[in-house]
Amino acid sequence: MTDSPWRKLHELRFPELPLDCGNDSDPGIIYGPDLRDWSSKATTPDQYRIEKYIDRFDLRDKRLLHIGIGNSGLARRFHRRVMEIVGTTIDEPEIKVAGTLGYPNYSIVLHNKYSGDSGKLAGKFDVIIDNNPTSPCCCVRHLAALFSFFEDRLSSSGQIVTDREGLAWVPEESNPRWSFDFDDLAAVASAAGLGAFRVNRNVYVLARSAPLPPSIGSLARHIARRTIMLPGKIFRNGPSKLGQVSRKALKWLLVWVRFGRSKSSDNDKDA
Repeated sequence: MTDSPWRKLHELRFPELPLDCGNDSDPGIIYGPDLRDWSSKATTPDQYRIEKYIDRFDLRDKRLLHIGIGNSGLARRFHRRVMEIVGTTIDEPEIKVAGTLGYPNYSIVLHNKYSGDSGKLAGKFDVIIDNNPTSPCCCVRHLAALFSFFEDRLSSSGQIVTDREGLAWVPEESNPRWSFDFDDLAAVASAAGLGAFRVNRNVYVLARSAPLPPSIGSLARHIARRTIMLPGKIFRNGPSKLGQVSRKALKWLLVWVRFGRSKSSDNDKDA
């Protein structure tokens, strides 16, 4: 990793971080299982936002790679609507929880994302999910190894999805410079030959080119799923949730109206 873009990136943007930690046996394992193992903990808000984003897409013929499977909540939510989900973790309790689910299209690999070893994971993936890509990292060399792994396993039109909150989080004992913002992420992505794109103020996507929006059909199914869940959310959260959902419904209505007008305009031009 003494090559160019990464060494330059270290010098110009991340001088506070080690260039090379010298640890090739277990890179990136800098805090204990109490912070790593999420097998019995609730899904975090940033993970929920990532799932909400990918829920908008038609995933029926897609392969998903979930880095850091935690409580396997993503697999529980999406296993019926995807071709395959592969999950990775370095913690045995997470593997045990995943193994109890018995989903035929969900497999788990014991894998350290900073290891530079992509041989354990076959094929390309259409969506790679990692809500916490940088805070466990140890040095710029192993950060480069992670992004080389991303680039190697991402399909030509695929997306790597992360979130502002997980990207910025670091435990107290870590170097605070591992707290990344969008510009840091974009700089690292560029060194790996990828682009960085803001989906909204929280969700960020890495890809080879600007990701295409979901189709109208898949977006409609996404809205229908959220509508089915609405009564329960209103019951749990009261009027504030109703107001929030009403504003979102109005927003989506405006999107549909604009789309209809643009299609009508296109048809007029063709005529």
